[in-house]
Amino acid sequence: LAVAHVLYCIATFALGRLKMRKWRAWEDETKTIEYQFYNDPERFRFARETSFGRRHLHFWSKSPLLLWIVCFFRQFFSSVAKVDYLTLRHGFMMAHLTPENQKNFDFQIYINRAVDKDFKVVVGISPALWLFTVLYFLTTTDGLYSYLWVPFVPLIIILLVGTKLQMIITEMGVRISERGDIVKGVPVVETGDHLFWFNRPGLVLFLVNFVLFQNAFQVAFFVWSWWKFDFPSCFHKNAADLAIRLTMGVIIQVHCSYVTLPLYALVTQMGSSMKPIIFGDNVATALRSWHH
Repeated sequence: LAVAHVLYCIATFALGRLKMRKWRAWEDETKTIEYQFYNDPERFRFARETSFGRRHLHFWSKSPLLLWIVCFFRQFFSSVAKVDYLTLRHGFMMAHLTPENQKNFDFQIYINRAVDKDFKVVVGISPALWLFTVLYFLTTTDGLYSYLWVPFVPLIIILLVGTKLQMIITEMGVRISERGDIVKGVPVVETGDHLFWFNRPGLVLFLVNFVLFQNAFQVAFFVWSWWKFDFPSCFHKNAADLAIRLTMGVIIQVHCSYVTLPLYALVTQMGSSMKPIIFGDNVATALRSWHH
């Protein structure tokens, strides 16, 4: 189980970082003259006519039901759009950085450091995850047909997480329009923990951790039972069980890597506070020495 979990986490974060590599070009674009001219801070525009407004301000954005439906399907198509990255980047800098520090700030490097920090959490196995393992064994009994519903639990969770993260981006766009129809310069999104479930951005990380662990557990249990009791055995007598577990494992792996992780890496930076990795290694070392 430990080997499977570590390998799944490494694969997920490696594929996610591969998907996030294109953000480097977006970050470099913010240093160009064209970007600064188009996003002139003295320029007035209608909120709905900005690129961010055209993407998120529609008739469905104020209907909770339609918003859930649209955001559910949006995560499958361009989960992190260029305009979302640039707008959230601007909102983060306006909330946490002084104007002097905004010019040289690299948001993409900051996100990469945050993802590296979160990887140390996700690769761990908490008592809550061990509790799930015990509950899984209790449900793997004849008559409960656990293979028909247990593998779908992490899929449902990861889809709900992706939908919620998309909704947060749209809700920030709606609040821009509620402050006024006219915006000056780049639309400024308001950050805050209230955007997340129970005001806890860290809950999203726990759910990602749970999904990866459960996915690894399915594979580990399959390999262990094969090695321990040979193949076929009572653990593998149902072909549908094997097909569902292996198929769900692949689907969840791909979706979590290419959709959920990039979304999580970007949107969770919109909490009320910035993470300690905002400081470079040298500054962090100096602060720790000073504190000591």
